[in-house]
Amino acid sequence: MNLLSCALALAAACAPVFAALPVVPGKDQAAMLKSKDKKLAANKKVVYDFFRVVLRGFRIDEADKYMAPDYIQHNPNAETGMAGFKAYFNAIKPKELPPIPATLDDLVAIQAEGDYVTLSFVKEYDDPSAPGKKYTTTWFDMLRVVNGKLVEHWDSATKGAVGPAAASVKGK
Repeated sequence: MNLLSCALALAAACAPVFAALPVVPGKDQAAMLKSKDKKLAANKKVVYDFFRVVLRGFRIDEADKYMAPDYIQHNPNAETGMAGFKAYFNAIKPKELPPIPATLDDLVAIQAEGDYVTLSFVKEYDDPSAPGKKYTTTWFDMLRVVNGKLVEHWDSATKGAVGPAAASVKGK
Protein backbone atom coordinates (compact mmCIF):
# COMPACT_ATOMS: atom_id res chain seq x y z
CA MET A 1 0.00 0.00 0.00
CA ASN A 2 1.51 3.35 -0.96
CA LEU A 3 1.56 6.42 1.25
CA LEU A 4 -1.47 8.05 -0.45
CA SER A 5 -3.57 4.90 -0.02
CA CYS A 6 -2.61 4.71 3.66
CA ALA A 7 -3.51 8.37 4.19
CA LEU A 8 -6.90 7.95 2.48
CA ALA A 9 -7.68 4.80 4.47
CA LEU A 10 -6.75 6.54 7.72
CA ALA A 11 -8.84 9.60 6.82
CA ALA A 12 -11.86 7.42 6.01
CA ALA A 13 -11.50 5.52 9.27
CA CYS A 14 -11.20 8.71 11.30
CA ALA A 15 -13.97 10.66 9.56
CA PRO A 16 -16.65 9.73 12.12
CA VAL A 17 -14.31 10.86 14.91
CA PHE A 18 -14.04 14.31 13.36
CA ALA A 19 -17.71 14.67 12.41
CA ALA A 20 -19.52 17.72 13.76
CA LEU A 21 -21.29 17.21 17.04
CA PRO A 22 -24.99 17.99 17.18
CA VAL A 23 -26.01 21.41 18.45
CA VAL A 24 -27.88 21.14 21.75
CA PRO A 25 -29.96 23.67 23.69
CA GLY A 26 -28.56 25.31 26.80
CA LYS A 27 -29.75 23.92 30.09
CA ASP A 28 -30.38 26.99 32.28
CA GLN A 29 -32.19 29.82 30.50
CA ALA A 30 -32.70 31.78 33.71
CA ALA A 31 -28.91 31.91 34.12
CA MET A 32 -28.52 33.00 30.48
CA LEU A 33 -30.69 36.04 31.18
CA LYS A 34 -28.51 37.25 34.04
CA SER A 35 -25.75 39.83 33.81
CA LYS A 36 -23.85 41.95 36.30
CA ASP A 37 -24.74 44.88 34.03
CA LYS A 38 -28.43 45.77 34.60
CA LYS A 39 -28.82 47.22 31.08
CA LEU A 40 -27.50 44.02 29.46
CA ALA A 41 -29.81 41.89 31.63
CA ALA A 42 -32.79 44.10 30.67
CA ASN A 43 -31.86 43.93 26.97
CA LYS A 44 -31.58 40.13 27.13
CA LYS A 45 -34.97 39.90 28.84
CA VAL A 46 -36.81 42.10 26.31
CA VAL A 47 -35.39 40.07 23.39
CA TYR A 48 -36.14 36.76 25.13
CA ASP A 49 -39.72 37.77 25.92
CA PHE A 50 -40.22 39.10 22.39
CA PHE A 51 -39.27 35.68 21.01
CA ARG A 52 -41.51 33.83 23.47
CA VAL A 53 -44.57 36.06 23.24
CA VAL A 54 -44.56 37.59 19.76
CA LEU A 55 -42.66 35.09 17.60
CA ARG A 56 -43.38 31.73 19.25
CA GLY A 57 -46.75 32.65 20.73
CA PHE A 58 -47.77 34.56 17.57
CA ARG A 59 -49.10 37.45 19.65
CA ILE A 60 -48.37 39.86 16.80
CA ASP A 61 -50.71 42.41 18.39
CA GLU A 62 -48.20 42.70 21.27
CA ALA A 63 -45.27 43.61 18.98
CA ASP A 64 -45.66 47.32 19.86
CA LYS A 65 -44.77 46.49 23.46
CA TYR A 66 -41.33 45.23 22.33
CA MET A 67 -40.54 47.00 19.04
CA ALA A 68 -39.90 50.59 18.00
CA PRO A 69 -42.21 51.84 15.21
CA ASP A 70 -39.22 52.46 12.91
CA TYR A 71 -37.80 48.95 13.47
CA ILE A 72 -35.16 48.08 10.86
CA GLN A 73 -35.25 44.60 9.31
CA HIS A 74 -32.21 43.05 7.62
CA ASN A 75 -33.81 39.69 6.78
CA PRO A 76 -34.28 39.85 2.97
CA ASN A 77 -37.65 38.07 3.17
CA ALA A 78 -39.48 40.62 5.33
CA GLU A 79 -40.12 44.32 4.88
CA THR A 80 -38.56 46.77 7.29
CA GLY A 81 -40.64 48.72 9.81
CA MET A 82 -43.36 47.65 12.21
CA ALA A 83 -45.95 47.38 9.42
CA GLY A 84 -43.67 45.09 7.38
CA PHE A 85 -42.98 42.93 10.42
CA LYS A 86 -46.66 42.57 11.25
CA ALA A 87 -47.62 41.79 7.65
CA TYR A 88 -44.96 39.08 7.41
CA PHE A 89 -45.89 37.35 10.66
CA ASN A 90 -49.65 37.79 10.33
CA ALA A 91 -49.39 35.99 6.97
CA ILE A 92 -47.91 32.89 8.64
CA LYS A 93 -49.84 33.08 11.91
CA PRO A 94 -51.79 29.88 12.61
CA LYS A 95 -55.56 30.14 12.97
CA GLU A 96 -55.34 28.68 16.46
CA LEU A 97 -52.67 30.42 18.50
CA PRO A 98 -50.26 28.19 20.41
CA PRO A 99 -49.70 28.81 24.10
CA ILE A 100 -46.93 31.27 24.92
CA PRO A 101 -43.97 29.08 25.90
CA ALA A 102 -42.38 29.57 29.31
CA THR A 103 -38.96 28.94 27.74
CA LEU A 104 -37.40 28.60 24.30
CA ASP A 105 -36.72 24.87 24.08
CA ASP A 106 -34.18 25.23 21.26
CA LEU A 107 -32.17 28.13 22.73
CA VAL A 108 -28.43 27.48 22.85
CA ALA A 109 -27.19 30.79 24.28
CA ILE A 110 -27.82 34.50 24.72
CA GLN A 111 -25.03 37.03 24.42
CA ALA A 112 -25.29 40.78 25.05
CA GLU A 113 -22.82 43.60 24.49
CA GLY A 114 -23.73 47.27 24.36
CA ASP A 115 -27.07 47.60 22.58
CA TYR A 116 -26.80 44.20 20.84
CA VAL A 117 -28.31 40.87 21.92
CA THR A 118 -27.65 37.66 20.01
CA LEU A 119 -29.64 34.48 20.45
CA SER A 120 -28.34 31.16 19.14
CA PHE A 121 -30.84 28.42 18.34
CA VAL A 122 -30.66 24.76 17.36
CA LYS A 123 -31.62 24.49 13.68
CA GLU A 124 -32.41 21.12 12.13
CA TYR A 125 -32.17 20.32 8.42
CA ASP A 126 -32.58 17.29 6.19
CA ASP A 127 -29.15 15.79 5.53
CA PRO A 128 -28.53 15.89 1.75
CA SER A 129 -25.81 13.25 2.09
CA ALA A 130 -28.03 10.84 4.03
CA PRO A 131 -31.64 10.80 2.79
CA GLY A 132 -34.14 10.40 5.62
CA LYS A 133 -31.66 11.66 8.22
CA LYS A 134 -31.35 15.05 9.87
CA TYR A 135 -28.48 17.14 11.16
CA THR A 136 -28.31 20.17 13.42
CA THR A 137 -26.55 23.48 13.07
CA THR A 138 -27.00 26.90 14.64
CA TRP A 139 -29.32 29.76 13.68
CA PHE A 140 -28.46 33.24 14.93
CA ASP A 141 -30.70 36.23 15.51
CA MET A 142 -29.14 39.53 16.55
CA LEU A 143 -31.18 42.48 17.70
CA ARG A 144 -30.29 46.00 18.70
CA VAL A 145 -32.16 47.38 21.70
CA VAL A 146 -32.50 51.10 22.43
CA ASN A 147 -34.45 52.38 25.44
CA GLY A 148 -36.00 48.95 26.01
CA LYS A 149 -37.32 48.56 22.45
CA LEU A 150 -36.11 46.44 19.54
CA VAL A 151 -34.89 48.78 16.82
CA GLU A 152 -32.98 46.50 14.43
CA HIS A 153 -32.73 42.80 13.51
CA TRP A 154 -30.26 40.56 11.66
CA ASP A 155 -30.28 36.81 11.05
CA SER A 156 -28.72 34.30 8.69
CA ALA A 157 -31.65 34.08 6.25
CA THR A 158 -31.10 34.25 2.51
CA LYS A 159 -33.62 35.31 -0.14
CA GLY A 160 -36.36 32.79 -0.64
CA ALA A 161 -34.86 30.56 2.04
CA VAL A 162 -36.34 29.72 5.39
CA GLY A 163 -36.60 33.04 7.15
CA PRO A 164 -37.13 33.98 10.76
CA ALA A 165 -40.65 32.64 10.58
CA ALA A 166 -39.49 29.06 10.39
CA ALA A 167 -36.20 29.40 12.22
CA SER A 168 -37.15 31.64 15.08
CA VAL A 169 -40.81 30.83 15.33
CA LYS A 170 -40.73 27.09 14.92
CA GLY A 171 -37.27 26.78 16.36
CA LYS A 172 -36.28 24.10 13.89
